Amino acid sequence: MEVTKIIKTPVQAKEVTIKTIITGAERETIDSAQMDFMKTTDGKTFEVTDMGKVALAQKHALLKICVTQIGDSTTNLFEQLQKFYEEDYDFVFNEIMKEQKKSSKRPLDIQTL
Repeated sequence: MEVTKIIKTPVQAKEVTIKTIITGAERETIDSAQMDFMKTTDGKTFEVTDMGKVALAQKHALLKICVTQIGDSTTNLFEQLQKFYEEDYDFVFNEIMKEQKKSSKRPLDIQTL
């Protein structure tokens, strides 16, 4: 089974290598990104303090984990990705989400902003 895929962005035609499958530990990292925006008074019940920030934190975690290469570069990938035109940035995210839905029994539920 292929674990990475090369995609080409629609505007700048940049080649981006993405993971098509993530590990359990990577899934936990993405899921736990929301914890910075949760509060609890009893340690058992949690309340979201800012849903927009939760979605963004999970989106960033997913991109950091799943983008493995941009062109020939393997360093500072998230920073490079943030400099992409909006359409290209969204394209990369959406392609990752498509791959995760194909490969996971429990698809990621990340809200897009």
